[in-house]
Amino acid sequence: MKRLAVAVCLLTLATSAEAYVGPGMGLGVIGAVLGFLTAILLAFAGMVWYPVKRMIRARRDAARADNPDDARPSPGPPPTGTNQ
Repeated sequence: MKRLAVAVCLLTLATSAEAYVGPGMGLGVIGAVLGFLTAILLAFAGMVWYPVKRMIRARRDAARADNPDDARPSPGPPPTGTNQ
């Protein structure tokens, strides 16, 4: 606990660095942060979407099994020969 108090005191007493962060470095940092956040968001969306997609497909297959008359007709045989 004493170390935490010392660390907080040292961090609050720090002076400014008076360093210049140019536009290239600033945009690079912003791009890296946005890329990292986007990767985390897309990973989470992928983990959520896969089970949802399986549930939708299972419901659709169950509905087709219950009503075989409503199922789409299979396409006919492929055309033979050429019509030129």
